[in-house]
Amino acid sequence: MEEAIGPLPLEAISEITPEPIREHWVVVADKRYPPKQVYQLITGLPRSAFTSHRALAELRKSGLTTSVYTPPSAEVVHTEPADDATSSIQLAESFATLLTFLTDRNLTLHLADAETALQHADSTTSSTVITDYGFSDDLLDAALAVRAHVGRLSDVIHATVIARVLPVILEPGEVVVQRPSLGAGNDPSRPFDLETDRRIAEFKVAQWKGADTMRKRGVVADLVHLALDKSDRRAQLFVVGTLPIHFLTTSRTTIEWALGRSSPHTRARFEERFGPASEHTVADFTRKHGSHIELVDLTTLVPSLALPPDLI
Repeated sequence: MEEAIGPLPLEAISEITPEPIREHWVVVADKRYPPKQVYQLITGLPRSAFTSHRALAELRKSGLTTSVYTPPSAEVVHTEPADDATSSIQLAESFATLLTFLTDRNLTLHLADAETALQHADSTTSSTVITDYGFSDDLLDAALAVRAHVGRLSDVIHATVIARVLPVILEPGEVVVQRPSLGAGNDPSRPFDLETDRRIAEFKVAQWKGADTMRKRGVVADLVHLALDKSDRRAQLFVVGTLPIHFLTTSRTTIEWALGRSSPHTRARFEERFGPASEHTVADFTRKHGSHIELVDLTTLVPSLALPPDLI
């Protein structure tokens, strides 16, 4: 874990040896320092908590002379915005930096060429590769910032799909009786993604790509949860594409394997209701105990989910 240092006054920082300058710089006592080094020392924050863009901006506000960061989008212009606005602008710049890097080149070929360039490289050559192939501090900061904010994209997609599907599938007079689980995953008080006075439903909105080990386990667990319900309501399992449906209806994999990562409570309920999980294949269970569960391809309701995997 990175250790926080400081905070220190500028006078104390001037006594510290500057780290090597790789891209951006800030002047302290007539010496150039990496901005992240100085900002860490001034604030006491670990360097993982801020980007070089933020460090440059804050150090300039303090009256220090720095190198200039020019964002990829010339339309991003701001003067002394509020902190929230600053954060949003910096995130937008990070997205723009990352998008430019990803769209201006074939990433697979670019990385392969960089690997070749780094073979037999010494310190000087590897520094040249950093410049030639664009592996800058700005790129790393941008990628880290974007990754920190896109981790919940799955929840956004999951929620949006359920919300958009509801007006299509709800029958006249049918109402949602339990607060739906829009975020991926269920809690004990909401065992199903959707519960109405007429139906229970689970949604799996990931697009399968071939192997999908964890997705296979997840879709079987949802099928089992639906099969364990005793309310006699209509049961539906919504998935994306034909691969999940094909797996559920043809796989000779055992339920024991499929529930291997599920909670002990789920496995105990299964065995109490259906017998040893090792004696059921996924296909047999779907055909026998899950025959009342309707398997629905979400691409028929939300066509955009049928886009190629690289565009989802």
